[in-house]
Amino acid sequence: MIFLPFGRVQSASQSDSSQRKDCPTEAEVRLEVKKDEDAALAGGSSPLQGRSATAFLIAGMQIEEAQRRIIAEMAGTALMTADAEGKLQDWRRALLVKIDKFRDLQKVYMPGAAAVIAASEAHCDSDVPGPKAEKIKLFMPSEMPSNAGDPLRGCVRGLLDMEAKLRIAQCGNALVKLRARLHAKRHFIMFRNEHVTGQIQSTKARTLIGQIGERVDACAVKYRHARASLIRLSGEAPPEFRELRPQDVQLDGDAGESDAAARKKLAMISAGRGARAPRNAPGASRRTMSWIWTAAGALDDAEARLHESVRVEWARARARKTRWEEEVMLLREEMRRVLRYLGWQANWWREHVSARTDNLSPDVAAGIRAYALQQADLHEHLAVFFKTKWNMPALPAAQRMIALEVAAEDEEADLTMFFQ
Repeated sequence: MIFLPFGRVQSASQSDSSQRKDCPTEAEVRLEVKKDEDAALAGGSSPLQGRSATAFLIAGMQIEEAQRRIIAEMAGTALMTADAEGKLQDWRRALLVKIDKFRDLQKVYMPGAAAVIAASEAHCDSDVPGPKAEKIKLFMPSEMPSNAGDPLRGCVRGLLDMEAKLRIAQCGNALVKLRARLHAKRHFIMFRNEHVTGQIQSTKARTLIGQIGERVDACAVKYRHARASLIRLSGEAPPEFRELRPQDVQLDGDAGESDAAARKKLAMISAGRGARAPRNAPGASRRTMSWIWTAAGALDDAEARLHESVRVEWARARARKTRWEEEVMLLREEMRRVLRYLGWQANWWREHVSARTDNLSPDVAAGIRAYALQQADLHEHLAVFFKTKWNMPALPAAQRMIALEVAAEDEEADLTMFFQ
């Protein structure tokens, strides 16, 4: 068994709870929607089927979660045992029962869904078996086709707004869990690298890290589904909920460090065949912090500081920025001193043009004078050349440097292939 320091686990849980201060949880939003519904009932509305519309939507979202869990379970297992297959069938039967109950409530809260479901089933081939439980489309309000003549999309009044609120909470909650599990994954990896030895313990640690990775993927899938539902409801998602790409689901430096380590290993392996290690390995300047660390819920209190869980990442980025600014200041000072030195050197040579005229033949004196003038002219031309280059705008200069680096890398690759 792998034991973790209690202090680290406690700090992680405190970090997760502090994240939730700025981002309301799904339970809080459900309570808010339920209060709004109770207020509407107090105003004269009558409940339908003895259950609230909020409970109906929550039941549908829970069924979606169960469907995603079954799909993830099937994707993560290449070869299922008989016990695993039996458990999967039990999940499907239980899910079908829940879907049947959901369909009964759907007739009440979404009167227009029956026609849409019937039309969808009519397009299916009768000779092909029906979809399995995890593939059945629920036709939530966000999945109903939009119609200009029916702004409610066949739903009771207020149902679309309720789902939108719940989906916003679902997006925020998924991001909170995603950030927490990414930190947990890095923590377990660091703990394994420092303390775990032996094949048995390493296998257990790898299994545990893999399970955390599956939870990270589940949070990402949940966020993407909730965001897609928001887009279908209102045409666009809130600006704080951006598209979640695969490269966004990581901590700062995770992908870059693994790639750099892989390149280093490959370079060491191929060193015996004449290949050299790449000169331009990916550095900190090429990294970009994922937007999930600055989204809603990732910020701290009203002082607008980054949350404790990303404070280290922010501090590292700030340290790099400060170091680069210092390097720019030093470079500009060196450039100024170089130009001043070249000007002084040119004047020094001009002052010594006629310094040695005694006891010299006319030919030697003329040669010394010509050499001094040549050196003065050389330093003046160097100063003009450097000043012209250094006064070039930043963008063309950067483009020129990138082109030179690419050409150098291509030349090095050609030489490597030639000597292999």
